[in-house]
Amino acid sequence: MITIYEEQRTGAKADTVKHSHASLEKCLEVIRKMDGFTCSQISIQHMDNMIMIGGGSQEFIVTVESNTAIHNLLCSTEEEEEEMVELTVGGQACEIPQQYIVSIELVESALLQLLKDTSTELHWEIIKK
Repeated sequence: MITIYEEQRTGAKADTVKHSHASLEKCLEVIRKMDGFTCSQISIQHMDNMIMIGGGSQEFIVTVESNTAIHNLLCSTEEEEEEMVELTVGGQACEIPQQYIVSIELVESALLQLLKDTSTELHWEIIKK
């Protein structure tokens, strides 16, 4: 079962809209609506994983938390300079290392891998708990 928790902001106030029994297509629809202002964070619960997606428009960050580890989607395998990018997540401006900023296409590939168990060549940073 897939459950989506979608942030909807009006200024400083945020509401959460819950989409129960969601599909991959519904997840992608909600993510494509993320603009970094009125919606800059969603969470997707699937089995024992919580998939958190922040940002919007053309720049996203993807983190997956399980019982044993935290996985951060990386834009490439190459170590990039520690250039920082400003990204809004959950209504808060954050400075995030460039290596974590991914495109909508990488977000879609990650969801296919996580929700449909497809084999996709993605690069993850894994932090054991």
